[in-house]
Amino acid sequence: MPKARERLRSTDGRDIPRAMVDGLPLEARVILLSAGGDAASPLLRKLLAQNIDWPLLCALADREQASPILWAQVRRLGCGGGPESDPLKRLAMVSEFSLLRLQRRLYETCDALAAGGIDAVLLKGAAVAHTAYPRFVERPMRDIDLLVEPEQADAAKQALQAAGWVRRSNSFADDAYDGHQHLPPYTDAKGSDATVELHTDLFFEGHPFRFSPKAVRARARRLCVDQHVLLVPDPLHQLFHACLHFAYGHLMSVSAWRTFRDVAALAGSGSIDWKEFVVLARESGGATSCYWTFRLAQAAAGVTVPSDVLDGLRPPLPDTALRILERHFSRGLMPTCVSCPSVRLRNLMWRAGVFPGGWNRGSVRPWGRLRRFRGATEPGPRGLLQRLPRHIRHAAAAPGYLWSVVCAPTSLDVPGSGRKSTPSGGEAGQRDSGTAGRRDSG
Repeated sequence: MPKARERLRSTDGRDIPRAMVDGLPLEARVILLSAGGDAASPLLRKLLAQNIDWPLLCALADREQASPILWAQVRRLGCGGGPESDPLKRLAMVSEFSLLRLQRRLYETCDALAAGGIDAVLLKGAAVAHTAYPRFVERPMRDIDLLVEPEQADAAKQALQAAGWVRRSNSFADDAYDGHQHLPPYTDAKGSDATVELHTDLFFEGHPFRFSPKAVRARARRLCVDQHVLLVPDPLHQLFHACLHFAYGHLMSVSAWRTFRDVAALAGSGSIDWKEFVVLARESGGATSCYWTFRLAQAAAGVTVPSDVLDGLRPPLPDTALRILERHFSRGLMPTCVSCPSVRLRNLMWRAGVFPGGWNRGSVRPWGRLRRFRGATEPGPRGLLQRLPRHIRHAAAAPGYLWSVVCAPTSLDVPGSGRKSTPSGGEAGQRDSGTAGRRDSG
């Protein structure tokens, strides 16, 4: 029989649901839950008291860029006093130092662009760090994402070079970025591991959404921070873009922790007009992407989203289908051994949840675009022979996986069972879809 849902109460007496992601290993559940803020503290404390694999927790936290926030919560809950947590503490210190350096480089870059007459709008982490968090370092990131007018792209590149940014030497070929939302990235010539991405659009060419850079610019506002003038999108547009970027751009399998935490910060800021948000999502064709982002954030991290908002964004699917899709999507939030083993099945499930009515709203499949940025095996018969054993293993594992999400909603990796996952790199944790090997660091 399925296990009854555990009910826990937050410090203010409100019920919070148990994290839905029972199918994920304990360490992945801890990472995701740390995105939920104070309301998730009771469950987070309970999970941290179990048999944590600290090296795995650190590896996942580093991949998600969650180490400074996770360490702060571990310390606040009194769960990390032993030597086993020292690597997480060191990761957090290094990350916070890097964020302070990134903040300085961001302001220098914005000043250089402004001096060249270029109005660059901050996107993603750089924007939300200045609108929804008390301090810049509370929003981990490695990339600076800037939206510029297409006709100003060449001038913006020159301004970047003048500010100490150089074209990434190991980047993909220029033609890989044809029709992409941003130009090839630039790295910091001053020695940090930060990158800058100049966006000329919000999504890649052929996307199905009626949401344009012009609309973002029309409602963007200027902030003055330490004598630097920044242009940031309206919080409603920031939230909407975060949802679409996660659910459509990354197929709900990259940057889950940062997305859920941004949803929590923006939703809790009091600056979101939810009725307007639902109207925007529906009219722009992004309702289902927002629905799944919110539902997974609520289930995995305890993020609070008004129920009427979820109802207004809900795909036209029965409850049973939504629960099955929820279990499937949750297992793909982080690179673990419980992720879907079949690329074809993963894409089919994504399409069923995000575009249940078919592809009439857009002809471009996101995995087709993302395939440009993954390391491909050798083409031709030899490459096929290299891939064939992996395809056979994945095809053989697919029916069991599908059975587990359809008929077995209880945990696959019960804490204390001794089963552990590995971060991406091990065969079981690898993803060979379009998101393989990619990190969204903004």
